[in-house]
Amino acid sequence: MPRRISRANVLDAVLGELRRIVLSVRGRFFSRPKPLEPSALVSLGEHEAQRVLGERHFEPNWDMSFAHFGEVLNLRRVEYVTDHPTGYEWWQIHVRGYHHPQGLELTAHFETDPSETPDAHVDRIGIDIDRGLEELIGVLEKADVSYRRLSKAEVAGLS
Repeated sequence: MPRRISRANVLDAVLGELRRIVLSVRGRFFSRPKPLEPSALVSLGEHEAQRVLGERHFEPNWDMSFAHFGEVLNLRRVEYVTDHPTGYEWWQIHVRGYHHPQGLELTAHFETDPSETPDAHVDRIGIDIDRGLEELIGVLEKADVSYRRLSKAEVAGLS
């Protein structure tokens, strides 16, 4: 007996293909060089790092965010901050991962949540690389994941 194709199946297929196209356009036209930021080097693969961070409330980041060349991991964790000097309340820890000869290089920054304050996010108001990396390192330590900090100079050689 032939299988019936439901409207939901067709819609799922169309939306899946549309997402693939959007991600392809993002990768081709909205990619930037890898930032030369201090980072944490972990001896985890990208899927294991995603699991460890996902278990600690990180989620796949918005598909429309800029991609960085060589990026293999893009996660975020949203936080509510009542007393930030900028007056913005919704923030995120944004983590990106890149392959490294000795494991996975993780960068992180603290920034406004783009879904709540898109203009502030694009204008990079309140972005804090040090705070993001410290929060990421705290998460790694609580998860008992060993890491080594990479300085900007060490990262520069990996780009």
